[in-house]
Amino acid sequence: MRQLILHMSVSLDGYVAHSDGNIDWLTPRGEGVVDHGDRRHRANLEMFGEIGLIAMGRAACEQMAPAWSSSDSPMAQVINTLPKVIYSQTLDEVDWPNTRISRAAITDEIPQLKAEGGKDIVVFGGGHFGHSLIRERLADELRLTVHPVALGEGISLYHGLPEPQRFELVSSTVYADGCVSQVLRPG
Repeated sequence: MRQLILHMSVSLDGYVAHSDGNIDWLTPRGEGVVDHGDRRHRANLEMFGEIGLIAMGRAACEQMAPAWSSSDSPMAQVINTLPKVIYSQTLDEVDWPNTRISRAAITDEIPQLKAEGGKDIVVFGGGHFGHSLIRERLADELRLTVHPVALGEGISLYHGLPEPQRFELVSSTVYADGCVSQVLRPG
């Protein structure tokens, strides 16, 4: 059975975006900013070599599809080639190679997709979608990159969970820009 991996960036205080969905805090600008360089990029490319399906919600798709589908970067080539499923009740079409829209409830379809076998499923965007996966306990692994910034408010990955959820820390990696990537599994 394949696993569902939630691969996301979060702020120190657990937000994945500003309240309006803006993620400008992910790419700090200015003097003295440390570039995370090739190390984190290589780790992401390696992860995509283990992936058989990308899943995301409508908002993440609308942000990512135009950028990835028009890019010829090595990461874009991998992402554009992989099959993708977008969960949305309102989206009618997507202009992105190898993409289909699903109106199914994630609690029904995600377990079916996991049972199909093959390479793992990754979710790498969409705060509301990620939150739903955690709330419904559908994520088998969280790969969170915690950025050294506090937003104070925004779209929380964990807000309003019906009960506390514990996670086991599998590994962590510290990068030169102060980000910490953590691999966690539900306890």
